[in-house]
Amino acid sequence: MNKKKNTSHPSEETLWQFMERGILSYGSRNDALVYFGRRISRQTFVKEVLLWGRVIRGMGLKEGDELLLFGPSLPEFVYIMLAADMTGVTANMPNLMVTPQALDAMVGKSRVAFVFDGMEEMIRETLLHEQFEHVVIVSATRSMGYPLKMIASPLNSIRHFSQRHRAKYLTADAAIRRFGQYDGPLEASAVKGKVAYIFCSSGTSNKGVANQIGMSDEAMIAMFRNALAFNENGNPFCEGTTSYCQLPPFVCTGFFVLVLAPLYRGMTVYLDPRPDVHQFTKNILAFHPQVTLATGASWVHLAEHIDRLVQRGKRPDLSCFRFPVMGGEGCTPQALQHINEVMEACGSTVALTSGYGLSETFSVCTVDYAPTGFDKDYSRYAICVGAPFPGVTVGIFDEEGKELGYNQRGEIRVKTQSLTTGYINNEALNQAKLHDGWLHTEDFGELDQNGKLFIYGRMAQYVTSPSGEKVYLFDISNRLRDDPAVKEAIVCQLVAPNSPLVAHVVLEDGIKETEKEVLCRLDSLMSSFLPEGLRIEAYHVEEGHLRINIVGKIDRHYYTHLLTGYYEIHDGELQAITFQNS
Repeated sequence: MNKKKNTSHPSEETLWQFMERGILSYGSRNDALVYFGRRISRQTFVKEVLLWGRVIRGMGLKEGDELLLFGPSLPEFVYIMLAADMTGVTANMPNLMVTPQALDAMVGKSRVAFVFDGMEEMIRETLLHEQFEHVVIVSATRSMGYPLKMIASPLNSIRHFSQRHRAKYLTADAAIRRFGQYDGPLEASAVKGKVAYIFCSSGTSNKGVANQIGMSDEAMIAMFRNALAFNENGNPFCEGTTSYCQLPPFVCTGFFVLVLAPLYRGMTVYLDPRPDVHQFTKNILAFHPQVTLATGASWVHLAEHIDRLVQRGKRPDLSCFRFPVMGGEGCTPQALQHINEVMEACGSTVALTSGYGLSETFSVCTVDYAPTGFDKDYSRYAICVGAPFPGVTVGIFDEEGKELGYNQRGEIRVKTQSLTTGYINNEALNQAKLHDGWLHTEDFGELDQNGKLFIYGRMAQYVTSPSGEKVYLFDISNRLRDDPAVKEAIVCQLVAPNSPLVAHVVLEDGIKETEKEVLCRLDSLMSSFLPEGLRIEAYHVEEGHLRINIVGKIDRHYYTHLLTGYYEIHDGELQAITFQNS
């Protein structure tokens, strides 16, 4: 194994300089990427980054400029991200779920946009703004191998033909032909504190609003140093193994854990631009990766799919796992226990690792990882997300800013050298969340006596009773899940007059009770649990699972805006109700 040690100070190099040294140190022993069956060597990877660096420079972008990058997990987007860092250009990667109006405020001073052809139509009006001199349309097929590329390419070229008559629209290959011959200075020097990337939260911060987050080269390299120290325990990032990534690049935790760290450590990354729970399950069973990261919903789907295979006499082999991670959003302790039982029965020697990471820290804050074994704590309402990552300090604080002791719930605050440079164009949020060296996460949790973290939910997710008592929505959801007939539940306030409090529940398969009997019992439970004057006004029953969004999290925006399909409960009877728009 290559154990070459980096002795440079983080502020003396860009992330690309750091990455290039690590990528090339493994020679040709392991490919860098696999994309729809096509294997991309480490040397080709570096050549592609240099090529896109010439394109960026040829377009006239200079150090300190910005470019917009909008799309899923494509090889070209990885190249362009690193090429931007190499040239000193800031890559701005908005959340793929934002509205066109919100995107208008996020594009900043970008003069060039690189956009996935399958998403160009979503942001077409933004791209027509005069500030964009060039719009490069990147197809998912460009890095595919033959014959798959020949089958898919014509469909992609036709889809946006109506837009490509515009002078500023270019295909990726046209951009290379036009600008890739640039032969001037290419690499920029590191500038301490400069925003190298603008990542974006996945929409759980600030009451569901996605925030833009600046990240410097030295902060990202600091996270690498934390990860290298962590890697000494069981060597989860191991040369010659594989990682599987389907998360879009704005999800910087996934980008670091599944792409950057594996490339730096001599691993091969399998990329797939389809962030879908069904595709996740299919690719896990096809690729057998050692490292992967996905939300709880994806892991639940994998376990349920394997249950169905076992019922048909098939038991897949999961002995491949070395560092399987659940992050972004977890699941219930009961679901996690079932996932681990399935993994162990299928030959895995390591349990599912639960982790807690933030865009504001470029990745990992805590990890519940052990190289072997299935000793997990399922006894609480919240799952354990582990002990602090090397280089990270975690504390629990009350509303007055007093640090709390073990097993006391409060706000999670984090201190680390990999902290963001700040929120973009949001000084009020900087003042509220970044001071005294701590990041105020606005997440609610507790540390146990072993220093392990348990997370319950967002501090902003609460309602106030008529007497002024604060009741957290996740506590209400947890009480609903206590009922043996309830598999999943979330409670939210609707975007409707008077913000009615509603519950969305998924019932267990095969229960003998009627839906009416279950809902009436839940309503009785809530009447005794909630303070006087506070009640669940209506219930909605979801089939199968709660709906999830593009990154695999529960789609809270959908549920807070869902106004139909509810039942009120009066005197033991169900009455259908529809709420009105605000």
